[in-house]
Amino acid sequence: VRDLLGEPFVAIVDGRPYPTDSAGFFVTGTRPVLRLRTVEGHTLRLTADHPVLRVSRWERHGRETVWTKAGALKPGDKIVLHNHRGLARWPGRYTEAEGYLIGLLIGSGTLELDQAMISVRDSDGHQQANGGFVMSAGAAGIMRAAEEAARSLPHRADFRGWQAVLERRGDDRMVVGAVRELAMSLGLRPGQTRLTPEIERASSDFYRGVLRGLFDIDGSVQGAQAKGVSVRLTQTDLGNLETLQRMLLRLGVVSVIERERRAAGRRELPNGKGGTAIVATQPLYALVISGDNLMRFAECIGFADSEKASRLNGALGSCRREVNRERFVATLAALEDEGVEEVYDVRVSEVHAFDANGLYVHNCAEQPLPPYGC
Repeated sequence: VRDLLGEPFVAIVDGRPYPTDSAGFFVTGTRPVLRLRTVEGHTLRLTADHPVLRVSRWERHGRETVWTKAGALKPGDKIVLHNHRGLARWPGRYTEAEGYLIGLLIGSGTLELDQAMISVRDSDGHQQANGGFVMSAGAAGIMRAAEEAARSLPHRADFRGWQAVLERRGDDRMVVGAVRELAMSLGLRPGQTRLTPEIERASSDFYRGVLRGLFDIDGSVQGAQAKGVSVRLTQTDLGNLETLQRMLLRLGVVSVIERERRAAGRRELPNGKGGTAIVATQPLYALVISGDNLMRFAECIGFADSEKASRLNGALGSCRREVNRERFVATLAALEDEGVEEVYDVRVSEVHAFDANGLYVHNCAEQPLPPYGC
């Protein structure tokens, strides 16, 4: 975002482009800052005087909204989210193929100083009596998509694609030199393979690839039509899920973060030597996509894992009742003091509003600038 200080840009508001009247963001002073948190997992740092669009009344065919200063909001208030479903795509660096490989690398790969290795572990495949291994259709779909993406990048003439780890059937690995260079340019580092501000600044095509790779590795399709279907992704890295939530929302997919699906503690787990050991475990969080967001997810992102794709398409095709239509609102959970720091403003033509971490906020106010953008 600091690239936008003093630089005019086009803001996307509810899926439509609006140029800034000002020369980008500008410093307005030093102010006390609040952290706004929603029940659904969104967070935003802003000043108490910053107007946020709040739902004042629900009606049969719509809603009434009112600008409300952040400091006057109360827990339970409904805050408007941006609806970017009308935005087909946006330009930027990197391709969908590059994004897919980065998504796989973050999900299950290993980044070292001299190489990037993508791994797929096929837990649904099975061993044959003759010693062979039958790969599941889901893992095969991921591997086909990954190798096709890898071959679209510059690679050595002796590139061999996927290589099986013989001692562990169902564990395949692929080393791609171009992925290491790409990962480094995106701010990933050995031991720190997570979503970065550079990834959030990339093109919509790259977004789709990254998200598909992550959901292919860590996502699942759960539930049934009777009680509701959802796509879920669980991680111990809450910050990563918050970034993922922002990226999904920019593609028009609303999601919810369920906090501490499993609390931190100590558990008895296998020790890799045939026994068990008591180890400290981190809290587990889940990102959940449901309602008509599932159709949007299937259209814009989807799965290369053919088994997950089949489950999702089957669940959507068997719905006998209309799925819940997304209302693009979030519920305020709390406002917390964040100290005092430098804050900024911007002026956007016509609508005088902008997207701040997915929340609909007025441009005539102040907020601290995160590194990944607005």
